Parts: sequence; structure tokens; C-alpha cells
Amino acid sequence: MNTPFNNLFVSIGMVAGISCGIGFPLLVWAQQPQPDEHLVNPLMTAQVLLVESIALTERGLQDSSTITKTVTDKLTQTGFTVVSSPDQPHDAVVRVKCEERQTWTGPSKYRSTGPSPTSRLWKGPACHISYRYGEHSPHWSWEIRTTFDDTRAAAEAAGASDTGTFALNALNAQLQQDDFPLFLMAEWEQTDRLLILLQQSTDNLERQTTILQLLGTLSSDKAFAALKEALANPALTPTTLLALGHQGEMAIPPLINYLETTTNADHRLAAIQALGAIATQSKAPSLFTQFMNLLESEDPKIQTEAVKGLGNLGDRRAIQPLQKLSLQAWTTPSTSPDMQALREMLSWSLWQLNPDTHTSE
Repeated sequence: MNTPFNNLFVSIGMVAGISCGIGFPLLVWAQQPQPDEHLVNPLMTAQVLLVESIALTERGLQDSSTITKTVTDKLTQTGFTVVSSPDQPHDAVVRVKCEERQTWTGPSKYRSTGPSPTSRLWKGPACHISYRYGEHSPHWSWEIRTTFDDTRAAAEAAGASDTGTFALNALNAQLQQDDFPLFLMAEWEQTDRLLILLQQSTDNLERQTTILQLLGTLSSDKAFAALKEALANPALTPTTLLALGHQGEMAIPPLINYLETTTNADHRLAAIQALGAIATQSKAPSLFTQFMNLLESEDPKIQTEAVKGLGNLGDRRAIQPLQKLSLQAWTTPSTSPDMQALREMLSWSLWQLNPDTHTSE
């Protein structure tokens, strides 16, 4: 396991133990696979990790031990085990590259911190987190940025003479605050670990929200059950509803039930948005019925989401009712942003349903 990349890295062990039935010659496994296990994701039970880090400034390679310790501490705090040598058994390698001036390496799967998180033109300080197991280096990365993009100006304002050290210290501070281990867990489909952290985070609304969002992306009966249970917490309800929208058809009954029983306007809107997301992949008859009923709402926001849902479904039975609503919307003198959004969505949905004949008003 001696590669040029490894030679640059300061290695500190961390853990992500794997017990799937696949062996890779370049990795010392921490756990033996169980013959009856059939895991879709080979890192679903990962526990033992090794951390490799590199720090680069305009002056070249720098000591990255502080960065490595921070990443190790974050992973350990979320339940992973840390090893201190690549020769020790481990299941995956978490790699961290921090730079004073980012060199773009392609789009990240997940969000970034700092300004303009989706911009590929970011040239300020950044850390990229990725992972490797065996000979596999999946196309997953997590990017963390400083709150400033001009290191020289920020260092000068702070009275720091060494811009490289200033940038690395700022990145380390961002790493200490970031919840990147949660996104690794979701990437590895570690539902049980996320559920444990959800139960332990009752005093941390932001972390609970993040975990629920991630649970929504996982195909797991446990994740689905946890999301339904979280609907009882008003502070988490909007996030939970939207997360259920990623669970597919099985989430339709609880979403419809919630929609029909709640009187909270924001929660109703979130439930409809979730049903609309499901409509992009499902043609369940109950979706059509719900969206058609919601067209009668007097709230243009509700109508807009219902119209979008019908456009997603692609059921041509909706053409005539949408044309009727479109006529009403365009002849209404209102210039409110909500009404304008409804008009635009009507045009989009009608085009989706009948692109050959429909033209926007």
C-alpha cells in the first residue's frame, strides 16, 4: 500500500470496520466477513478507519498532523475506531487534502461550506475529504472552505504574517465545526449509526435536521420508521416531510395522512412538495387524486405545488383542469410573486403534458 499519495500523507488511524464478504489484497481487514451477509454497500458495517492527510501552502508541503487529529477526533466522536498505522487492520482510508489555494479537481457530490458553495471558480483555502477501500477510490468527495476566499487580505486584516499557516488554521477550525462524518455514514449506508446519533442529538436541532435529510436518501425500513416517528416533533416536521419524499411510494400513505390532518400551512406545503418529488418516479393513482383536489385551494403556493405534481406525473387527464386554472390565473389582476409563480408553473406543467400544442401565455 505504498503509493506516491501515501508518501505525502501523515497517517493516523481511524476506523471503519467492514464485514462484507469481499476481500481486497491491498487492505488488512479488521473484521472477517459473515457468509450469510449480502450487503449492497461493502462499507455498510465499516468501523475501523485510517486517516491520511496532506497540507499544502504556497510554500509547499506542510505538517498536517493538526488536520489529521481534528479529522480523527470528529470520526471518533461519531463512533468510529481509530488506528495509528497503515499496518494495523482497517476497513477504509479517509483521505484529507487541505490547500491554501484550492486546485479544482471536479464537482463534489455534497455541499461545501463558505461562500458560493456550488462555484467551481473557488480559489480560496479548501479541504477535500474522500475515501478509499482496497483498490477502490469511489467518486465521492466532501469539500470544506474557509469563510474568506482572499487569504492574503484576510491574513492582513487579522494581523497574520504567514498566509499559509493562517489558511490552514482557518480550515482546521472549519473542520472542527463540520459534520462530514454524517455524510460518510450516509455514503456507506450506515443507517444504524445515523439512528444512534439522531437519538443522542436531541439538544442539537441542526444535527438532527442533517441526519433526517440523510436518512431520507437511504433505502431502509429502519430509516423509514425513524422518519415517520420524527413527524411528531414540530421543529423537525418540515425537514422530515421532505425527507420522506425521497422514500418513494411507501411514503405516500403517511404523507397523505399528514396532509389531511394538519392545519399548519407550512407543513402542508412541505407534504405536497414531498408528494411531488415522489411523483417524478411513481404514477400511483392516489397522487393524481391528491393533486387534483389541491387545485381547488385558495392558496397559490399550494396550487403551484399541486400543478408541479401533476406535471411530474404526466397524466394527460390533468390537461383540461390545468388549462382552466391557467385561464383563471392569467386573467386575475394580481401581480404577487406567488401568483406569478403559479402562472409559470402552469405553463411548465402544461408543456410537460402536451408539448406539441402548448405554448406559454
